[in-house]
Amino acid sequence: MSMTETSNGQPAAKPKRKRKARKAPRRASFQKPAAKTPAEFAGLTATTCCDACNPDGCVISGINVCAHPFKGGLQSAQLGQHETVKRFDRAKRVLAGQKINM
Repeated sequence: MSMTETSNGQPAAKPKRKRKARKAPRRASFQKPAAKTPAEFAGLTATTCCDACNPDGCVISGINVCAHPFKGGLQSAQLGQHETVKRFDRAKRVLAGQKINM
C-alpha cells in the first residue's frame, strides 16, 4: 500500500484550496472627483491663459510676459525668483489635473 492510497485501496482525496476574496473592481478607484482650480488660476486651460491675464501683466510671471506652461514658460531671468517659480509649478499642476480628468 502506497502513501497515496487509503486503507480501502482508493486514492486519497486532495485537500481543497481556499479561494482568495476578490477585490472591488478597478474602475471604482479611477472615479475621482474633479479637482477645483484655485481662484488665482481661474480660466486656465491648456490653450488659454488665466482670466486675470492681460497685456499689462501675467498672473503666473507677475510681469508683462506670458509664462503659460504650454505656451512660453518662464524666461531665464524669472527662474531666480522663488515666488514666480512656485506659481509656475502650481499652474503646471492645475493643467496636469485637467489632463487626467478629461
